This record gives sequence, structure tokens and C-alpha cells, in this order.
Amino acid sequence: MIKQTRRKLNKSAFFALIIFLFICGCDTKPDISDDALRIYYPGKDGTYVRPVGFEPADSDTEDLISEMLEALSVQPADYDLRPAIPEDVKVLSAILKDGVLLIDFSAEYYKITGREEILRRAAIVRTLDQIDGIGEMSFTVEGVPVNDSKGVPIGIMTADMFIDNAGDEINSYERTRLKLYFADESGTALEVTTEAVAYNSNISMEKLVCEHIISGPLSDGLYPVTSPEVRIMAVTTKDGVCYVNLSKEFLQKQGNLRDEVVLYSFVNSLTELPNVNKVQFMIDSETEISFGEHSYLNAPFERDLTLVNS
Repeated sequence: MIKQTRRKLNKSAFFALIIFLFICGCDTKPDISDDALRIYYPGKDGTYVRPVGFEPADSDTEDLISEMLEALSVQPADYDLRPAIPEDVKVLSAILKDGVLLIDFSAEYYKITGREEILRRAAIVRTLDQIDGIGEMSFTVEGVPVNDSKGVPIGIMTADMFIDNAGDEINSYERTRLKLYFADESGTALEVTTEAVAYNSNISMEKLVCEHIISGPLSDGLYPVTSPEVRIMAVTTKDGVCYVNLSKEFLQKQGNLRDEVVLYSFVNSLTELPNVNKVQFMIDSETEISFGEHSYLNAPFERDLTLVNS
């Protein structure tokens, strides 16, 4: 487990360096070897997050999660830093399921506000992301999802949301309108809708579109095309082709939906973006996969509006 974790950390060594240079706020570089695990702590002046080397006692995933959460709750030796989890905030549970770590805090979490909350959250996410098997995280307080200072749900978090960002820039929200395609009642055609959404400016528009397709429509008379259990592994665009890497739950079709309705819900929605001309699906990074009865994912899909109800 530790060996796998450290291999993962080596791959992100460059990003760790960027974070250090950008938000460290100190003149001397922490003496941490490249393959060491780190615990991230916010500075007492509330302007930076700094890593401290960490040697775990156990390599089991659950034990490592517990150890790191405990370390995040303890005052580090450097008194310029402070615990990421304050003393009065209790971790009620930490459950890892399908790569998502759900952490439930006690009500005292709400005492943390503004920039302080953002930096503490960044420290927790950056720390636990080093554990092999954790790809995303979500915070709740006594079972209720955490909102940011603007009342917008924080939702699923990944470590790269906090790279090259400091302070309030981490939670810089913008608003936009997305043109999205969802299934009609019969499941044999698509309907188009426009949704106004608030989003974190650190997320790509391509990922934002995919998230809203998976979460389902807001309007009555429209129907989702995938299970909400589908996870987005990665979304990147190069030379006009958007590569959408989804978890295997995507292959489990819902109800009587046609294959084409599911696929072109994503394709037509993504090609509404000016930089996307085609969509290449991947399932757990594999493209040589069949979808449904007669659809294959081994080549990019182009926009097709013939399925859309007039």
C-alpha cells in the first residue's frame, strides 16, 4: 500500500513543487524527500499551506486514512503552522467507496469560515489524495453536504482543484448557461434544454458539462441518461477531440434508453462548446469496448442532431 502510494506521489512531484512555490509563504524549502508522504497544514497567518514529512505506522488503507486524519488534527512542531482540523471539530466518519472518500464532520466545522475554511479544506484534500485508491473526496457535516460561503454546494473535490491556487481563488465561482441534451420520456430521442449553473472556475467547461449530464436534468419532462453512480475519471480536449474517461458504471444502461440516446446526450452537449468537434469515450481508460447491443467506443463520435425532437 505504501509503495503504491509513494509511486503515485512521485508522479505528482512536479505539481507539489508548484504548490510549494506558489503558496508556501516561507524562504526555506521543507526538507522532505520526493518519495515521502506529506501532511499539509495551513499557516497561522491564513495565507498559505505547507507540507510536512510524514512516516505512517501502518500501510493498510483504512488505517492510513485514520492516521492522516489524526495527524491533520494535531498541532505540528512548527508553530508557524496550525492543524488543518481544529481541536473542537470531530471526524464522525471517513468512508471510502469506489474511489470517493466521504468525510463527515461534527457541527463545529461550521465555525470555520472564509479563507480559513478554504485553506483547511485544501490541506485535508491534498493530504488524503496521496493514499492509493482515493481519487475524489466529499465533505458533509452531520450528514449534510458542505456549502461554500456563497451557499453553493462544494460537491466532489479532487487535489488538482487546489493546485496553483491560494486563498479565496480556490473557491472562485462563476455563472454560465449550458445547452444540454437529455432523454425524452420514451427513451428513444433527445430533448435540448438550457440550464443556468454556478461553477467553480477551476473546473474545465468539458468536465462541467459531463457532471451535469450525469447528475440529470433540472426540467420536468426530461430524463437522465446515466446512473448518478457514474464517475468521471478524466476529461481532456486536444485538437478538437474531447476525451471523456468514465467509470464502468457507464456501461450499465438505464431502463429502455437507446444506445444512441445515451452516447449523443454527451456528444451533442459537449460539441456545443466552441473547442470541441468530436468526443472519444473511454471506460477506465479503455476504448476497445462495446456499449449496449451494437455501439462501439473505439472511435470518436461527431455531433448528430437527428435524434433531437423538433
